[in-house]
Formats: sequence, structure tokens, C-alpha cells
Amino acid sequence: MPKHSSPSRLHSPRNPQTLAALGKQLRHVREAAGLAQGRVKDMRQGTVSKIENGLEVTLDSFITYATSLGLEIALVPIGQAVLFQAGRTANRPAAVDLLDEFDDLRDAK
Repeated sequence: MPKHSSPSRLHSPRNPQTLAALGKQLRHVREAAGLAQGRVKDMRQGTVSKIENGLEVTLDSFITYATSLGLEIALVPIGQAVLFQAGRTANRPAAVDLLDEFDDLRDAK
């Protein structure tokens, strides 16, 4: 019986722009916290780099990284999501509507 490859090796990501945008946002949060990639709790530096560069990682790794930065993952109806960007103010980040932030990712009408 042939060995099966992991799913990530069988295809390229379906949402590469979204992965890259999310990775960029997480990098901003990490940098605002003054953390080096290798100093993120419960994460290997190489995995942090993959996430920040929009490469595929497991969902568990993504959640662990977000949690290590003091963030949580929430599922909300499309069009109602708000993303908090780090660094906008000293204690309270400004909210940005994801539909505006990722407008270039919308399907053509």
C-alpha cells in the first residue's frame, strides 16, 4: 500500500493572499510586542517565519501563534469581521474592517 503524503504537499494553498495578509498582521503584533521570532512562547522560530510569510502551517500552529501573542481566533459572518491592528495607539489598537483591508481579494463580479 503506498504511503500518503500530507495534504499540504499535494496542493498549493487555496488562499495565498489571505495567508500572506494574516501573516503580515501577526508579524506587526509580534514586532509591536518587541518579540523576536525565536522568543515567541511555545513556537519554533521556523514555524513563526512560515506563518508570517504566508506559508501553509497546521491550524493548530496558527492558533498557538495567535494565542502566544495574546490574540484569539473568532469566526464571524462574512462582512462583520473587525481586525485590530497593533501600534495604532499606546493601549488600544484601532479597528479596521476586513472588507476594506482585504478588498483586493474579493472575487470579480
